[in-house]
Amino acid sequence: MLNPKRIGLLAVAVVSLFPAAWAEEPRSAAPAASQVVPEQSAAAAQAASPEELKAALQERVERYWAARQSRDVRTLYDLESAAQPGGWLKLEQAMSLQGLPVRKVKIEEVRIEGEKGITRVSAEVMIGTMGWMRQAIEDPWVLLNGQWYHETFRD
Repeated sequence: MLNPKRIGLLAVAVVSLFPAAWAEEPRSAAPAASQVVPEQSAAAAQAASPEELKAALQERVERYWAARQSRDVRTLYDLESAAQPGGWLKLEQAMSLQGLPVRKVKIEEVRIEGEKGITRVSAEVMIGTMGWMRQAIEDPWVLLNGQWYHETFRD
């Protein structure tokens, strides 16, 4: 029988094998996020108050994680930064966005740092035969042309 500490360490190890699904550290940033024309995003950000930007981010984060829970690939795809014009992500690749099944998602924190949004999200993640394990991550977002998008990372 495994002790709880070993199970926790095993869960972290298993989750680290699936970075697209539930990763603490992204591997490489999406080109779409780095190809944003700064003037466009900055102008859009200046037009909205900090409260409006935060409310818009909160709404998009809730929509994204509701889609993750229901396995709604189209919504996930639409909210990814790399799916925007000039990005590398194509709809036929979007199935990989689903990652591991998640449930009981709770958005713990939403903060904005310039044109980046940082959210802290916790959820139960289905990890193979180990079952549902509670995990927490920091989830990055980026402001593109006045809209928040989940920052897409390549595997």
